[in-house]
Formats: sequence, C-alpha cells, structure tokens
Amino acid sequence: MTDGGTQTSDPRPLTPDRRLRLVITGGGTGGHVYPGLAVAEALSEPEGATDILFVGGDGLERQIVPRAGIPFRAVRSAPWPRRIGLATIPAGTTLAVGTAQSVVLLRRVRPHVVLATGGYASVPVGTAAGLMGVPLVLQEQNLVPGAANRLLARWAVFVSVSHPAVASRFPSKAVVTGVPLRKAALGGDRQRGLARFGLAAGRLTVLVLGGSLGAASLNSAVVEMARTLPAPAEIQVLHQTGKDHLAWVRDRMASVPDALKYAAVAYIDDIADAYASADIVIARSGAGTVAEVTAHGLPLVAVPYPHAVAGEQDAHARFLETAGAATVIPAAALSGGALADAVTALRGAPRRHAMAAASRVLGRPEAAVDVAALVRKAAAQTDGRAGWVRE
Repeated sequence: MTDGGTQTSDPRPLTPDRRLRLVITGGGTGGHVYPGLAVAEALSEPEGATDILFVGGDGLERQIVPRAGIPFRAVRSAPWPRRIGLATIPAGTTLAVGTAQSVVLLRRVRPHVVLATGGYASVPVGTAAGLMGVPLVLQEQNLVPGAANRLLARWAVFVSVSHPAVASRFPSKAVVTGVPLRKAALGGDRQRGLARFGLAAGRLTVLVLGGSLGAASLNSAVVEMARTLPAPAEIQVLHQTGKDHLAWVRDRMASVPDALKYAAVAYIDDIADAYASADIVIARSGAGTVAEVTAHGLPLVAVPYPHAVAGEQDAHARFLETAGAATVIPAAALSGGALADAVTALRGAPRRHAMAAASRVLGRPEAAVDVAALVRKAAAQTDGRAGWVRE
C-alpha cells in the first residue's frame, strides 16, 4: 500500500512474516494528527515492516502528514454542528459522501486495521471501517472524550486513553496508554539546548509555549511578566511566540530589564532540547502539551484555552493541579503579575522539585509504543473472512 490507489489483492490474515497494512485517520487540528504520526513512527521501527496510509480532510493534516513522509489521501469531512438545525443537512451530506469515499478507499487498500485519532476528519473513515468489519482502534487524547471517538467507539476493538479516569467512558474497550508522542518531543539535552537557544547555564529557565500559531493574550502577559520578575539576573525565558506575534513581542521586549535573559522565537523545532533546558513551563493545557510536559517531568503553569469546545483544557489543567504537578491560572485571571507570582513561587527548589516529581509520575513517554502494540493486536484479529476483504 503506497498511496491508497493501488489494489492489494492479498487478503490473508496478518502473520509474523507479513507486512502490516495500516490506515491512520484523524485531523482538523494538529492535536489529532501528531499522535497518529507518533504511532506510525513506532510501528516503522526497527524493521519498518508496515505499510501506512494517512487519510484525513482539508485541515492541518494535509500539510503535516506529507512533510512526515507518509502517503496522504483526503476524503470529504466537516465539523458537526453543535445544535440540530439547517446546518445539519449539509454536514450530514458531507459525512455520507466522505464515508462512501472511505468505503471505496478501504476496499482498494485492504488494511489489516484502522487507527482513528479523533477530530471530525476521522469520522468518515472510522465509520466505513466499522460498517465493513475492519478492526478499528481509537486513540483518545483528552480527559473529556471528543464527539468523534464517542461516535466511533461502538465499532472499536480497543480505545487507547490517556488516564484511568477516562477508561470508564469506554467500558471493556479502554486501555490506558497515555498520549503517543513523537521521538522529536522526547529525550533532548540540556547543555545542547542552552547553547542552541542562546541561554546561560546556572539560571532558572522558564519555557513559554503559546502553540504553533501563538496566543496573543498569553504573549502579552509573558512580556509584562518579564518586566516585573524579581531577581531577573537569576532567571531566563525562552518564549515561543507563534509566527504572527514574534515581531510584536520583540518590539515590546525593549522594556525588559537587561539582567533578564529573554529569547523569543516564532516556533521551536527542537522541542526536546527546549524541554531539557527548562525548569518551569508556562503553556496552554492541550492534551499534547500536557503529555510532553509530564513526559519530561516538568512543573507546569497552565493557562487553559477558554474556548476549547468541551472544556478539555481546563479539565487537563485541573487534573494536573490536583495531582500536584501544575499551577492553574484561568484566562480571566491571566496577567503579567499572576505569571510572575507563579514563577516566583516555583523559584524555591523544594516546591519546584515536588511538582516535577508529581509531573513525572503522570508522564507516559512510551505511549506510542504501547498504542502500536494495540494496533498490532487488533490487526491480528483480521481473519480473511469478513465482508470487506471479498470482491
């Protein structure tokens, strides 16, 4: 299977000497794409005996997946309206068309298993897999399960979840794995990171992540924080601003005390080295960010995105706070002073180390490998008799 357009004529069940054929589906946002890429990476090692096709919609997945070197196909998909009304008609029509396209695609490539990572882009392919009897594995990143995975769960063989607190939402199907992370987000080296970002050894390093596109309110509060931090000569800030905000942030950095080392960048490609360089992280609390922060065992000052559809960012932040791994600043209370107070409170080693230890307990850096094992287990159930493998 290379691009989804070539007929695969061998429908025999998966055996140890045969290649796994996998379709991954998901998208709409990067948070639903990167876990799929992490699992693909895990399945491709060490021998690479996996043929993978990623199927999504017209979201970020259309750019992200090809850059990762994985074949991509698009089918029709669209967000489902929050309320039943006239908008439901075109959404339903799009879903029907996308599902029909997916049926045709699955009959051509005949995967042993489909992995759905959530988002509206996963619904057509996941629905087609369920209707055709293709083993389906879901990966749910959030503590508040998304609508797509709730819909597709009826057909799932396994549902990979981030924490035992979510398992009850998928009785008899949930397996606690954590959120799959790419290798690029793990490991890292502190000394290399400090040198790469122009930071100094011996200072408390605060890493600020506002997302790949940035967050205007968070960026503004961080600049104000930098002006008011006590003992600036002991602290340094590495700030991912997002490409649209970099010039604005750098312009306002003129008033930051010279004693404070402050590096602003649009986007951090070497995120593992950034985490390795950090002592404290200030960030939104999306599932992927939380998974990365806890995998590195770092204290988090969480500023949940207030407009998340199901309030999942607030749920993640409060969960970490209860576990002793995070301090939460709600959007309504966000200010430079609030961030400065949170960082100041963590300057003391005992509290910072206690939060780091609590964060480390929650981290699951091997999640991608564990989900890959679920995929292989589900694929082994392909018996060559289901209707989807017959002409």
